[in-house]
Amino acid sequence: MASALVAACLCLPAPGPVLRAQVMDESIVAQHVRLRIPVDRSWLGRESIFDLERCWDFIRRATKGSLPSRVLVLINMNDATSSFDIGRSSISIGMNHPAAAGDLKGYLLHNAARELARMALLILSEDGVSRKENRFLYEGMVEMLAREFSNTTKRLSTAWAICYYLDRIASLDLKELANRPEVLDGRDLRAAAPGITFLTFCGERYGRDRILKLFETLAQRNLQDGLTAAFRQPAASLQAEWLKQVRSYAPGDVTVAGDEGAPVLDKVSFAPEQAKAGAPLGMRVFARDANRDLFPSGIFVVDEAAGRVLQGFPPKPADGSLVLFTIPIESGRAAGRYRVRIIAVDEGGNLRAWEAHYTVGAAS
Repeated sequence: MASALVAACLCLPAPGPVLRAQVMDESIVAQHVRLRIPVDRSWLGRESIFDLERCWDFIRRATKGSLPSRVLVLINMNDATSSFDIGRSSISIGMNHPAAAGDLKGYLLHNAARELARMALLILSEDGVSRKENRFLYEGMVEMLAREFSNTTKRLSTAWAICYYLDRIASLDLKELANRPEVLDGRDLRAAAPGITFLTFCGERYGRDRILKLFETLAQRNLQDGLTAAFRQPAASLQAEWLKQVRSYAPGDVTVAGDEGAPVLDKVSFAPEQAKAGAPLGMRVFARDANRDLFPSGIFVVDEAAGRVLQGFPPKPADGSLVLFTIPIESGRAAGRYRVRIIAVDEGGNLRAWEAHYTVGAAS
């Protein structure tokens, strides 16, 4: 069933030399799930196997039985990425990730739910979600199913804040989402946010069954026709109503994991210290959180003088606590003190906003 594109992009990579050198435990099994895990981590497998079985059951029921009857879960302690392989009925969970450090079992279950959901939705849509135009729906539904399994859907509320800022950077037109790098290149809350909010809007208005009907419809139709067929409303009308809701959102601080797990701003610096009209201003933001799941993709800067929302980028080599921004200063900008707002959204759904100020010098 899986297309060549899916095989190329989503299949489980062949085990490398490090993985073969490990002694693996394959004795931990349940009715529909079996584990392959390093022997020295067998305790994690024993603690997780029945939750993984429950996860398989939840995802299978939520996607109309779209999972193999038996799934191999490969635990890789040396890799940071996760993947799935329909042909082998397997998923691989990379545990060598900063966000796994504080809660190995929680990280394992969440990412297992995501990979099982990826596999199930691909089967349900007969590869339809592998097309670029449908990627935002795919990412959104995967995250929704994973959060529903763990009863943490409250953490999805900040997807509206992310979309509010993404739309100010460039309109969240459904036809253009296929080419937006944050959707195509990411497997994080930012990549999932447009799909989460759009599907939430459609689910609240038309019901969950229609969302599943949409994914089934994508097997034979393009996105525009699939939306019209599933919701019996033109895609343009759905987009207009969804964007109206996004643009009316009023972002504010959100805490879902306690203040100790929310993002913290350490320092902001500007280079040069005094900006010049007509020249770009560099901005360095040092931010972090205790759960180690605040990434550069989750930080936005709003230059209030220009009403512009800016995207940051990590330095090279990457430093997880540092994000770089470039603020364009117009040639006609008057001398004075200006404010920027910094918004940080971590993968746990916590949102924090701070402010900083820069100065523009008088023209010489």
